[in-house]
Amino acid sequence: MKTVGLDRDTAADAVLAASELATNAFNHALRAGPDVQAGPPELWVWARVTPTPQLVVSVFDTCRSAWPDTAPRDLLDEHGKGLGIVGMLAAAWGTYPTRSWLGRPDLWGKAVWCAFPLPGPWPNARTTAPPVLVARHLTSSLAGRGIAGVSHCHGKGVSLVTVPRPNGQDVNVWVEPGHLTYTSASGARIRRPVVDLYDVTENLVGSIESPGHA
Repeated sequence: MKTVGLDRDTAADAVLAASELATNAFNHALRAGPDVQAGPPELWVWARVTPTPQLVVSVFDTCRSAWPDTAPRDLLDEHGKGLGIVGMLAAAWGTYPTRSWLGRPDLWGKAVWCAFPLPGPWPNARTTAPPVLVARHLTSSLAGRGIAGVSHCHGKGVSLVTVPRPNGQDVNVWVEPGHLTYTSASGARIRRPVVDLYDVTENLVGSIESPGHA
C-alpha cells in the first residue's frame, strides 16, 4: 500500500473493504445455486489514474445469480452490512459481469469492486511505451481471459487492436505511445493513458460480458 502512496488510514480502509468483499463472496455468492462454476474467488488490486488517481480493490466470484444491492444500506441491518461498510469506506463501488483473471479463461462470473483515492498527481501518468508492445500485451491479456478473435495490426507510431463483441460490433482500440483510445458500448469516446492498461483491459472484458458496461 505504501508503494502507491496510501496513507495509513486509507490503507486500513482498503484492507477492511477487501476483507468484506471476500467474505461476501464466500458467504453468499458461492452458496447461491447450481449455476456456480467450480472456481475460487479471486482478489484483484490495481491502480488507475482515470478519472482520478485511485486504488481499485475487486473480488471476483463465479456466480451471476446472486448480485449485491448497490443501494445505500443501514449499517444496523444485519443483511448486507458488509457491503454497507464498503460503501462507507470507499470513494466508489459497484459490480459488473466479467471473467476470471487468475483461473481458467472459461470461468465467467462477476466482480464487486471499490476504489480509494490516491495522492495526485500520479507520478507515472505520462509514461509512454511503444504502441506495438502495448497492443501485443492487450491482445495477449484479452486472449488469456477467453476473448476469442482479438487481432492487432501496426503502423508508424500507432497500433490497432480489434476486439470482437457478441453483437457483431467490434471495438477498435487505437494505441499511441502514451494513450489508448476506443469507443465504449454507449458510444462515448474514451481516451486513457497507457498506465491504465490494466483498467482498460478489465473494462473491455466487462463490455463483452455486459453490453452496458463501459
